[in-house]
Amino acid sequence: MASPTRAGGDRKLEVRIITPERIAFQESADGVVATAYDGQLGILPGHAPMMVVLGIGELRVRLGDRFEWFAIGEGFLHVADDVVTVLTPFAEAAREVDVEAARRLEITAAENPLLQGTILGEEQRKRLAKLRERVAAKAR
Repeated sequence: MASPTRAGGDRKLEVRIITPERIAFQESADGVVATAYDGQLGILPGHAPMMVVLGIGELRVRLGDRFEWFAIGEGFLHVADDVVTVLTPFAEAAREVDVEAARRLEITAAENPLLQGTILGEEQRKRLAKLRERVAAKAR
């Protein structure tokens, strides 16, 4: 598969962020920085094929001189032939985040009397991490 190009012949990545509900993003880009399970990684055109497990965190897509920021859930990132495919149960662009609603949900979850004095379960930790990442993505 030939890689997408722009004027001057510079190589581009085709980036797709896919959730079970929708295609959250699909566009040509200059680079991607993602939060893998064990740290961040960067991808530029010509990257070797790979597949990594994603952690809850941010994903940045470089579009020329600007970035598009996403809060993502766990999932997988696959790179092959300058195509970056992200499969995740949750992806929200920073421009889509309602910060006040996310903060209210975070406060409600943190102040829930059923959770006070208990050790949070894995699902509760993931939910709080997603809420915090949504707020952080919007702040950028």
